[in-house]
Amino acid sequence: MGYAIMMAVIIVFIAVVYVIARKDARERDKMVSKLSEEQKNRLEATDVETVDSNAWVQEAMVAKMVEKGGKYSLRLLWYNKVLENNEYQSITIADTSISKREKEAYDIKEGDFVKMYFAPEKSVGSVKVVFE
Repeated sequence: MGYAIMMAVIIVFIAVVYVIARKDARERDKMVSKLSEEQKNRLEATDVETVDSNAWVQEAMVAKMVEKGGKYSLRLLWYNKVLENNEYQSITIADTSISKREKEAYDIKEGDFVKMYFAPEKSVGSVKVVFE
């Protein structure tokens, strides 16, 4: 009985991960399809500035911005030149947030290009917008 319950929990977990991944992939595909050739080319041509062995800074585009209290949740589109995974050498999504004060100070809006700090091995603060 315990084995069956454990298997059911694992199957449900895998199903939830699969559904979320498909939803993100559909959203990414929709966002990418709305990009102009100029925007796609700019993302693909971005330089990657290595910060350390597992972190870097590169240009990304604000694709979606949602106000949540005193913060804005951002979905950034960026061109993966570093992580050799199933999204290598393609435009993909990263999620982060900025404060309302940062949004207003730098006049950030959807369609703007920003510098993105990315450290995939960090569990907290792995994606940040870099303000210079």
